[in-house]
Amino acid sequence: MESMEKTARKIKSVGRHKSDSRESLRELSCSMLFSGILIFCLSAVLSLYSPFEGISPFGTASIIAAWFSGISPYFASLGAATGYILSGRFEYAAASLIMGGAIYIFNSRFGSIMRALRLLIMFGVEIVSFMLIGLAARSNILLLIGASTVSVFGAVVIGGGLRALEMLPGGRSLSDTELLTLSALAGLITLSMGNFNISGQSPAVIFAGLCSLFAAYRFGISAVAFAVTVGAGRILACGGDMHFIAILAACTLLAASLRSLGKWASLLGFAAAGVGIAAFVRGTGILSFIECGAASLIFALTPARLYMPQSVRREIANPSKADQKYSRLQYRIASLCEVLSELSRAYGSDEGRMLEYISGTLKKYLNGGAHRLDVYTAECGTASSVKHGSSQSGDSYAMCDFDGKLLVALSDGMGSGNAASGESRTALALLKDLLSVGFEIDDATDCVNKLLSGCVNEDMYATLDVMLIDLKNGTARLSKHGAPSSFILRNGKVFTLYSEALPIGILENVQGKARSIRLKSGDIIIMMTDGVSDALGSGLIAAITDNVSGHGDTEAAAQALLDTALTNGRSDDMTIILTRVEETCA
Repeated sequence: MESMEKTARKIKSVGRHKSDSRESLRELSCSMLFSGILIFCLSAVLSLYSPFEGISPFGTASIIAAWFSGISPYFASLGAATGYILSGRFEYAAASLIMGGAIYIFNSRFGSIMRALRLLIMFGVEIVSFMLIGLAARSNILLLIGASTVSVFGAVVIGGGLRALEMLPGGRSLSDTELLTLSALAGLITLSMGNFNISGQSPAVIFAGLCSLFAAYRFGISAVAFAVTVGAGRILACGGDMHFIAILAACTLLAASLRSLGKWASLLGFAAAGVGIAAFVRGTGILSFIECGAASLIFALTPARLYMPQSVRREIANPSKADQKYSRLQYRIASLCEVLSELSRAYGSDEGRMLEYISGTLKKYLNGGAHRLDVYTAECGTASSVKHGSSQSGDSYAMCDFDGKLLVALSDGMGSGNAASGESRTALALLKDLLSVGFEIDDATDCVNKLLSGCVNEDMYATLDVMLIDLKNGTARLSKHGAPSSFILRNGKVFTLYSEALPIGILENVQGKARSIRLKSGDIIIMMTDGVSDALGSGLIAAITDNVSGHGDTEAAAQALLDTALTNGRSDDMTIILTRVEETCA
């Protein structure tokens, strides 16, 4: 009896498992069918747009993008072919079908082996297809090949937009690049719709309003970028008043401002702004009452779960919870700082100092002040030359912005060639990583020195010339390890900047002392490796005055100074960085 009960339970379990499997398979099939229909429609719409006579690249681009994004490229192939046939571009329709067939062959014969070469494969298939079709139809082959190049570029943008679109139901925030590609895709769709209208109402305008409304509720103020992109696409496609972009952006801004009150508040804000503006503004290409109403209706009928995860909705509706989460994060970081401080005291010596650096950096960010706007801007220009007879320069340079602080750095590896280049690049890479997380310049250079001097396999040492410019207040910190003097050109006069310390990596306990400099608007900072200073010799100051003064372009000025140094030969690698600092506001 007991064995019969166990058997019955097993049968029920197997039955439930099979039922769950069938349900999962049914959901997967529905999802694949929905994505297939979506990419079919998208490809058909994109194939309608032709930026120039005889060029219509975005339908074929959608096939490549679908393959890249894991969506069925066969639906995309059929959709593009359908759109091309409807618009009378039969050579493109044939190429779309050939591309679909080629993808099927590659997937069935090669599988994942060819995944890394998909872009190159599709580019080749598209060019060959157009060449054969162009010869048969006596079309302009060069024009079709040009369309292939644009198609590959469009595929990258469309593919990025599709991948960003797939992430919308998830809780992860989209990066700036993902938001950009998604808005570019929306603008391209609006552009492809052209001036097609139904009873005098434009689907392109409805789509532009709908995209802006969705983005306003999902992304907040960032949705203004969507409004600008789709608005520009609408104007490029069929003209209209330029103030359409401003109107759409205003509606989007109001909808985004009300998103914390919920979906319906965003909808009412957008609709009220659209209808109110339409009542007082006249012109072509604005949001009419019907178009605004259609966009609002579609938004109202679309379930929020399709594009807005529940976690994001809760966070928008309860900003206090987000504040509580931030407070908990602050508490954990503060606790971590205390642990690191205790460890630093326990370790002592160099390891303890490094832990103390990290702890101090975290505390600084934890207690950081309010954000200030940059008062200064900086423009950099570089010029370099390889030593005669050497295959690679031992000099390396870096220019990076760290939250309003501009790093300008030079490093000269000992000697020339690959080994020297590796030393200088390693030094700068370590320096950038440390400064990017908030290390002070002295602490960062000290850590780089200890890391390089601790290499047990080989000696690694290089010069380090670092300038860290605070664009918020116009001050700069200068640190030099074995580097030649730098210079400031101010009002036609040259001032020398120097600081002495051994190159990094030679001795473990070599500490430099950074000096502070107050910059003025119009200052030009000249940094160079010793190859330049040695070549110019006693004529260095005169060369700076003659070649840098009066130049509006820092790149051209750096090259002119380098050309002067090269007149004395190439006995060493040479690199120059010029940085012009300008004040933007009082």
